[in-house]
Amino acid sequence: MNALRSDVHQSTAAVPSGISEADYRLSVRAAMLYYQAGLTQSEIGEQLGYSRIKINRVLGLARKHGVLEIQVKVPAGWHVRLETDLIRQYGLRDAVVVSADQSGRALESILAEGAAEFLARQLQPGMRVGLGIGRTIAHLPERFRLDRTIDCTFIEVIGAVYNRDWARFDVTSQMAELAGGTREALRVPGFVTDPDLGVRLAQEPAVAETLDRARQADMVLQSVGPVDTSAILFQYGVLKADDLVDLAARGAVGDALGYYFDRDGARIKSRTDSNLVGIDLDDLRAIPWSVLVAGGMAKVDAMLGGLRGGYFNTLFTDDVTAEALLADLAGDQ
Repeated sequence: MNALRSDVHQSTAAVPSGISEADYRLSVRAAMLYYQAGLTQSEIGEQLGYSRIKINRVLGLARKHGVLEIQVKVPAGWHVRLETDLIRQYGLRDAVVVSADQSGRALESILAEGAAEFLARQLQPGMRVGLGIGRTIAHLPERFRLDRTIDCTFIEVIGAVYNRDWARFDVTSQMAELAGGTREALRVPGFVTDPDLGVRLAQEPAVAETLDRARQADMVLQSVGPVDTSAILFQYGVLKADDLVDLAARGAVGDALGYYFDRDGARIKSRTDSNLVGIDLDDLRAIPWSVLVAGGMAKVDAMLGGLRGGYFNTLFTDDVTAEALLADLAGDQ
């Protein structure tokens, strides 16, 4: 049954040109049965004595000639147009846009709240959810709430952080506890100083097995970082100032999971690629729900690269950033 309802108004307008009175009358009757009575096109055809194809055509005429005017009521603060445009333009599975201006609240917290609500709606028993490392992702436990426990698994997609300052980014265990599920840890450092060691660790059977399970996650939530001194990898000593200069000179605009790409999403090799122990950008493409949670003008280029590279199929951002993403896309066409 069609759930859409509309009001019937008496019109004083004449039958418009370009449509016969018989088709106009039929389009009125079909529209009322479809949108008021909730009948399917096949049911309308049976009742009126026409084929489903004929009914489909006259319903199209009803929309074209103004017989039917539909109003969609969108709650205040929703940004459905932006979400629809982002989905269409970037080929996304889903997009959620929130209002950036919320009485002085930090944007990272606002975005994390939306992502936490989305996760709570999607989470099902048996699901495996991977979490990356980032300032926005670190806010998830503050906003994530369920009305029941769910037997699920939260898994690290990058190695552990053995650093007191970095500990605040490791929220996998907190999320598992809040959901009533379990945590699966990648029990190796996420970053090592010796690139040969990074390669060898990833090849260790126990580590390789855990990484394979991370690649099989149903959902991964991750942010992106810019190529400047605000980047987490720079602030905690993984990258040096010379690395940033070199990456920017070769066109890098951002990273996800510590791996860099340019504005079109093409990979840019970094000195630290072999120092990382975790899943790769190519792995993100294969995740059913690869979720980018990011916003702010400083991240627009990094977000563009991540979306164009196909590393993410779902986006959580704010309205100001969404407008910038769409404007950038329009400027490139």
